[in-house]
Amino acid sequence: MAHEHPASSAHHFVTGFGADRAPHYDAQAAVSLAGFHVAYELGVSALTAQLDGQDAASLLFVGLGTGAELVPYTRFDVPGWRFTGVEPSDAMLDVGRKRLEAEGLLSRTHLHLGELHTLPPGPPFDGAQMMGVLHHVEGEEARLSLLREVTRRLKPGAPLVVGCRVGMDPELLKVELRRLRAYGVPPDALEHRRQRMATMRPIESDAALFAMFAQTGLVAPRTLFVSLQFKVFLARFEPGAAR
Repeated sequence: MAHEHPASSAHHFVTGFGADRAPHYDAQAAVSLAGFHVAYELGVSALTAQLDGQDAASLLFVGLGTGAELVPYTRFDVPGWRFTGVEPSDAMLDVGRKRLEAEGLLSRTHLHLGELHTLPPGPPFDGAQMMGVLHHVEGEEARLSLLREVTRRLKPGAPLVVGCRVGMDPELLKVELRRLRAYGVPPDALEHRRQRMATMRPIESDAALFAMFAQTGLVAPRTLFVSLQFKVFLARFEPGAAR
């Protein structure tokens, strides 16, 4: 779950995902997000269900990070599927490359270092996934721009899985911080997180997210996973439905 951040039409990489953090990212994420690996497995479950029966498929992963979200594919019997992972952090991508090689997935995965808009044009993808990216993009217009950048690379009817923080409920934030304390996160780190969350402007609600989906031709959103204020949705791209 690496992240992008906008400036004009680009979505520049958020700092904090370099060599000092990349080797520990998955362990940290498993503490920060209860059900971290379940979210990834359900994303794979949804995309394979939507494309069930296709011997060959090409899937785009935006913000691939350490490659953990691809690992469940080893259990889903889709040897003819190919993956493209886009990731702006070379340190995260280095961890991902080693993981995918160890899992036997590297030979069918194209790794692209950079932001999504730098990915060269190619045939449209059969489906896509974008986990943990959208809430790090500031402002509705920039978020719409990123969603359009994703959908313009999809085939009509292609499924898209999106995972992001939705809402900023202070009571749920208390739950999140108390859980982190139980897992041994020190007080200074908890206070830093509290301050950082106070400056974050996530998508306000499911309805606000679905309104952005509608503007970019993403229809029939369904909830796949909820962990406190992190949610994962499945939608389908229908170009003619954009409004």
